[in-house]
Amino acid sequence: MELKGKKILIVGFGRSGAAAARYCLGQGAKVTVTDTRTEESFDISALASMSESWQAHELALLRTFFGGNPAHLFEEADIIVPSPGVPLELEGIRRARAKKIPIVGEMELVLDKIKAPIIAITGTNGKSTVTTIIGEILKDAGKDVLVGGNLGTPLIELLEGEAGSERQEAGKTDFVVLEVSSYQLEISPNFHPQVALLLNITPDHLDRYNSMEDYIKAKALIDKNLTEKDVLIYNGSDELVAKIAAASKAKKLPFSLKDQRPFKDIDLNKAIIKGAHNKENLLAALFAVNALGIEPKVAQRVFEKFKGLPHRNQFVREIDGIKFYDDSKGTNVGAVVKSLEGFEGKVVLIAGGLDKGGSYEPLKQLVKENVRALILIGAAKEIIAKELGGLTETLMAADMKDAVVKAFTKAKSGDTVLLSPACASFDMFKDYAHRGNVFCGEVNKL
Repeated sequence: MELKGKKILIVGFGRSGAAAARYCLGQGAKVTVTDTRTEESFDISALASMSESWQAHELALLRTFFGGNPAHLFEEADIIVPSPGVPLELEGIRRARAKKIPIVGEMELVLDKIKAPIIAITGTNGKSTVTTIIGEILKDAGKDVLVGGNLGTPLIELLEGEAGSERQEAGKTDFVVLEVSSYQLEISPNFHPQVALLLNITPDHLDRYNSMEDYIKAKALIDKNLTEKDVLIYNGSDELVAKIAAASKAKKLPFSLKDQRPFKDIDLNKAIIKGAHNKENLLAALFAVNALGIEPKVAQRVFEKFKGLPHRNQFVREIDGIKFYDDSKGTNVGAVVKSLEGFEGKVVLIAGGLDKGGSYEPLKQLVKENVRALILIGAAKEIIAKELGGLTETLMAADMKDAVVKAFTKAKSGDTVLLSPACASFDMFKDYAHRGNVFCGEVNKL
């Protein structure tokens, strides 16, 4: 994408937006940054220190507008680059669309720079775990791999960061493994992976999408540019996923825990990470690397040493026979269902946060049968209490410290205290990781 001399508007100045701004400036574009947060939240000079190719005069090509998203900026731009979390219904974006100004994500800016095959992973839950495992298996097999995307490292950073660009240009990178969100898929019209994984679809982000159907359509964009030469690996046990796969042109490879015959020599029970949802994640990764020509025994080796990602059913400590687990990444109801299903015995569940617009109905049976007590925090606690509060003992907590203390009081030896919120974190915390860290800190104070 030719950017030199173009007026680029970066909307949202988080890690993705900063990476996009740095790249566009380096390409000779005139960049404007806008963010609803205040200027004190950012360190613009840090842009320079993060790029070896930075030239001093490039700061003169940067304009910043903090504390809002002025609509007129959108109409002045040649290209608009919204960060993944920016709502596409913004007034400025609507005006830009009416003027047919291109609206693309950070990934779209550098897709033409990628020489290696792309493996892309999406789904409501498990994306980060599967992306990381695939990367670890490929590395264990001796491959040169770039791993990132929605997982944490924006694609631009992967390609432009330390040695990334050199490896790409020299053809040394064997694979690029990317976690992609529905938000990213919506603003990456030319995104074309050679191997695509669609893990599952359950209600999520309904505070952003007008309907579940719109959310499903966004996830289905992973298949938009696939051809007969590409591979689509999908969860055959998920009806919504299977329906999307049925219309795909790609070679289809369904995975399911009900049928592990393609890999009968692999023992998923030997993996460190446990639970039915993690077995599905492992199986998806196995299908992916097998499609890339990697021996299953390499995957088995990685499964037996991969300890999982932080804040995803992560064991914290045991006190008086009570085990504490941090599943702060359980930001939607489907994730909490999978988490609860993975524990034996009774659970004291800490849930709540910023409601995402979905129903808590899928949790009812599990709460009734498995949850000894429900401890609710955050803006959504009254909403959750209304749907689930009558099924088990329910307590309201003022903050995470209060929640942990109340959970410990209600739990008995042999029980699990589980933080799995079913909600976003932004009402009380910077993000899910901050929430999980605060939980762990309070548990360690007990």
